[in-house]
Amino acid sequence: MFARFLALAFWAAFAPAVLAQPVTPGIGAEGDSFQVVLVPGADGRTLLYLADLDGNAPVADAAIDAETEGWSGKASPAEGPGTYALTWSPPAAGADLTLVISAQGRDDLLLARGVMIPPPPAAPPAPVAHWQHWAGGAAIGAVLVVAAWGLGRRRALPALLLLALFIPSARAHEGHGHAEAEAPAAQPGALLVMAKPTQFLLGIRTQKVDSAESAESVRVVGRVVPDPAGYARVQPSQPARIVADPEFPLPVPGQPVKRGQVIAVLEPTLSSLERSDKRAALYRVESEIAITEREAVRQTALQGIVAAKLVEDTRTRLDQLRRERAQLLGTALGRELVRAPVDGVVTDVHVVPGEVVAVDRAMVEIVDPARVRVEAVVHDLALAPRIGAATAATKLLPDQLVPLSLLGVSPRVDALDQGVHAIFAVPSDHSSALRIGMPVDVFLATGATRLRMAVPRSAIAESGGRQVVFVRTAPEVFEARPIRIERVVGPLAEIEGVRAGEKVVIQGVEQLKALR
Repeated sequence: MFARFLALAFWAAFAPAVLAQPVTPGIGAEGDSFQVVLVPGADGRTLLYLADLDGNAPVADAAIDAETEGWSGKASPAEGPGTYALTWSPPAAGADLTLVISAQGRDDLLLARGVMIPPPPAAPPAPVAHWQHWAGGAAIGAVLVVAAWGLGRRRALPALLLLALFIPSARAHEGHGHAEAEAPAAQPGALLVMAKPTQFLLGIRTQKVDSAESAESVRVVGRVVPDPAGYARVQPSQPARIVADPEFPLPVPGQPVKRGQVIAVLEPTLSSLERSDKRAALYRVESEIAITEREAVRQTALQGIVAAKLVEDTRTRLDQLRRERAQLLGTALGRELVRAPVDGVVTDVHVVPGEVVAVDRAMVEIVDPARVRVEAVVHDLALAPRIGAATAATKLLPDQLVPLSLLGVSPRVDALDQGVHAIFAVPSDHSSALRIGMPVDVFLATGATRLRMAVPRSAIAESGGRQVVFVRTAPEVFEARPIRIERVVGPLAEIEGVRAGEKVVIQGVEQLKALR
């Protein structure tokens, strides 16, 4: 009895666990333009899922002719995008099905081999009561108690210790484990299976990888600078005070201005002696204007007696005196109206009303957003003479790549950054997206070229501490392919690890990454 009880206890403790069954892909076929997945049903129909070969998008409004031994027919649209139904069910031994597909101006011929009704799924294991998971522990505890009772008090403690050494670690039943969750199946090199209807639902999209000749380039740091022809730093012509004039308020950053528009009102700051001298000059000019005006009136009254040349000289003298008075009032004793020298947008305003500004102080900065350049710092002096074509990219605009044309390379090494500065022109259709001061990465072409594989940056995921892309190897099978990123240029990443013609997932990467 004691030996039988001991055997039952150890059987309950070490009973094997039930393993989950793996998911298997459906019946798929690929042609030159399309891919299909066939799912035979028990109702005498076979569902057909049609998708684009390169993009994996569902294809609607397709004409599908199917033929097999002893049967031929057409597929009719079913519920769901890219879903069709065939009034045919394969025999138990399986059959090959030929499909002729016409859609979106393309024709394709596909052969699906071994189409058969899948076997019914295995019944899931019956749920195990909680008390059965404790059976092992309870049995072992009973063994210890019986052993202690049978061996006697003196030999009980050594026996208990000896049996405890052979007790395995406690195992939690399914769904009640306290360890970390099972790792996702999307590990580097893993094959993932996702049914085609699920792909349509989640919007899984792919892109065909093509090899392209890419220029070898060197990345340098750059920034967006204004074009001198469309940039202005407005400064006063003399020391003055900013005046708050309701008729001409100070502009604000972002305000568009036109050339000649008043952007500031200044009042010159003069000492008492300078102001007295200016007022004396003003009084002198005003008295001369009064005398000349009376002389002009008298000469006009005596027209025909006074020589015409004398009348013309008097009028010219009067105009000159009036301009001199206006200059004294406007720049010395009056207010000065500062006008915008260029058309553009105000970027910075460095003054406030009542502030006294010097002649070297910038009051307002104006820039034309449509006229910008890129300045790059090149530290390789041997590379500077070979600079030709270039492109610019920035993290602030992740989906844009701006082509640049070289304007010139400075022969002087800057004392601050210890490099030579290269200036590039920006095409007009790209300048509107760039902003003054924006940091950019400038890729300088060196003249050498090589074949590279480029994919969108959105196609790259991190799994198991490595960079991977998901390659569609079959209509319902994806491979987590480890890659090495060579360089990132704008929205594209040049990688190693994929071959030309393979289909890489560019949309729905996170859903595949989370697939178990």
